[in-house]
Amino acid sequence: MAEQQSAPIQLVQGVLTLSAPLWPTLDSFIVGENAKTLQQLTAWLQAASPTVSYLTGEASSGKTHLAQAILSQHSQQGLPCAFISAKDSAGLRPERLQGMEQLSLICIDDADRLLVKPAWRTAIEQLVSLMRDSGGMILLVQRTAAAYDQLLGLNFSLVALSNDAEKRQLLLERAQQRSIQLSKEVTNWLMKLYAEDIGQLMHVLAYLDHGSMTLKHPITLPFAKKLLLQS
Repeated sequence: MAEQQSAPIQLVQGVLTLSAPLWPTLDSFIVGENAKTLQQLTAWLQAASPTVSYLTGEASSGKTHLAQAILSQHSQQGLPCAFISAKDSAGLRPERLQGMEQLSLICIDDADRLLVKPAWRTAIEQLVSLMRDSGGMILLVQRTAAAYDQLLGLNFSLVALSNDAEKRQLLLERAQQRSIQLSKEVTNWLMKLYAEDIGQLMHVLAYLDHGSMTLKHPITLPFAKKLLLQS
């Protein structure tokens, strides 16, 4: 059972039952130039050693998507997991990590935001030490791998999509996940205007989805232009 989506920590145990839309899957991750990285990450998960590793990459490289997909896969195998988001860590205290050493896998997204805080770094180091004995793993998701003596591990680095065909595939898959019907002309227009920045492209898709549901109007090209260019 998961906590509410707004909570920075989401515990997942057994079958994934989130109140929010289902997390991404590995099948929906557009590999691009990351095939070797994904292979190495899979090997680490199977070996369960070392205890802590990093998933790094530039913005819009798919770090959070891949981390959540891994947790989704683990949870469906009946393994207890946790996803911790540090993007909005207000109200989140290091004490929340107590007892989590019994989990199979913990992913901390934007971990660098916590590791710069001494109390958090100490708490994470203590958790890693306990998980070495329990056989669990921690994946720290951030821009670059930190060099803390107590948190040495492997680094799996992702690169953002650069091929337009892959970006188009990603756009269409995200639209399908949201049950959005994107016509070819809308897809072409979005790619022309926003494909250079994958993060912005995904934000635009979410904005169109929200506008379509709010105004109860299908996403046609005139509607998309009016919503995005005149808002």
